[in-house]
Amino acid sequence: MGRGRRQRGQRRILSTHFANSLDAALAIDAAVAHSKPVVWVHSQSRHTHDSDDSDDDGDDDDHRPHHTRTRTAPRGLAVCQIERAGLRYIAPVDHDKLYETLKTYIGGPVTEGSLKVRPTLAHPVLGTATHRRLVCPTSQDHFDVVLALLHEMVAGGRPQLSQSSQLKELVVPPDSQFFKVALNAATAAGLNIPSQTTANALVASPLPWRRQGIRYTSNEIYFDLTETLSFTLDAAGKPLSCSIAGALSCRSRLSGMPDLALTFTDPAVLDESAAFHSCVRYGRWNKDKVVSFVPPDGSFPLLSFVHTPPSTTPALALALLPLSLSTSSVTLGPSGGSFRLALTSRAPPSRPLTRLELRLPLARGAHAVQATATGGALATDERGRSVGGGAGRWEVVEREGKGVEGSKGEERQVLVWKVDQLCSTDRPAVLEGQYYASPDARKPPFLTLTFDSPASGFSGLRINTLKVLNEQYSVYKGVKTRGRAEIEVRTG
Repeated sequence: MGRGRRQRGQRRILSTHFANSLDAALAIDAAVAHSKPVVWVHSQSRHTHDSDDSDDDGDDDDHRPHHTRTRTAPRGLAVCQIERAGLRYIAPVDHDKLYETLKTYIGGPVTEGSLKVRPTLAHPVLGTATHRRLVCPTSQDHFDVVLALLHEMVAGGRPQLSQSSQLKELVVPPDSQFFKVALNAATAAGLNIPSQTTANALVASPLPWRRQGIRYTSNEIYFDLTETLSFTLDAAGKPLSCSIAGALSCRSRLSGMPDLALTFTDPAVLDESAAFHSCVRYGRWNKDKVVSFVPPDGSFPLLSFVHTPPSTTPALALALLPLSLSTSSVTLGPSGGSFRLALTSRAPPSRPLTRLELRLPLARGAHAVQATATGGALATDERGRSVGGGAGRWEVVEREGKGVEGSKGEERQVLVWKVDQLCSTDRPAVLEGQYYASPDARKPPFLTLTFDSPASGFSGLRINTLKVLNEQYSVYKGVKTRGRAEIEVRTG
């Protein structure tokens, strides 16, 4: 994905699949302002959903309603650019696959200390006259593991293999090294051991992403559909831009060589820009709109897409957004500003919106901020008596308004309003207040709102059927859909 810019006339030529319009603007502005081939763009922190990359040890409860896991990660883009024949090509990078792979192998944060020290591993070897306890060195570093991973992930300077489930078949994770030690001890003791390792089984397999001889006592497959809705609205609530970025991940625990056929209720959502895992037969999808594949063992990303609704009308915004936001009372006068923000949820009580966070930048020199939160969910005590509303809590934080690396940003204050959850039966959550500001201050141009939809998405994409061919066993299928919205509202 990228964007180009024509030098003559300063007209931008768009060719992009940015999931967020704000990220697209930041990437373009960073490239235009700097001549460096790589520029780092800072942005606000965001919550992203953890993907379970443990392959086989997942918890089935992950696919029960209203269960979600999130983490906070620094948000930013590494903008790479090159200019050829008067055209500038821009490619933003916001994900480091090597770092994610190292986290999977090390089993925690990737730091200098965790890369140098490998924990003590011990395992008893059975089958001899007495139990033997074999211990790996306590201070052996991970250099050999990192080097082996790089050999598998990069070939001739080009990316080759990045999927953790396949890498674990070829490069044994550090926490599994004791199995190799135990295997050597068993061989020395004359015990009967398999002649084919999992790595050899993967190489001998007719499919490069799935080894032969996989067996499970119960056959299960889980699908996680995660969607991110990005909306930009004007001050009157009219949509300016809208897009939905989705990803369907899979965790497979199936024996043998199952051949799967997956269908959707509305496959047209994927027609715009779907990207599939290499195991998917693209010809079958192009012809019948059926995702046909033999899955890798463990966790893997099955497909991703970016869907742009066909029109951006107020009626569409009302249909896609399970929430309405009133910002018409955000004003700024000679001595200060005032605001009245109202959140009204249309989500049913069975699927309430959660983790709502509104961020309102205050004018320069803001001080003496006063605000009151009312409404929201009716909170009750243990006797069922009303004890007040659930309109959340607010605070004022100071942040440095940096956009592009190296630019000088002035310190400003941001009002952060957080509401735990909100549904259609709750009263509207309202935050109103005022503050003093500098006489020459300008009204902040926008505010942002984010929230989670733990049990539903936005595109309408739903899994319809899953057929299993080439195997006779029955399969348990788990499906979970969750969404996150990132809304930018212009205030003037």
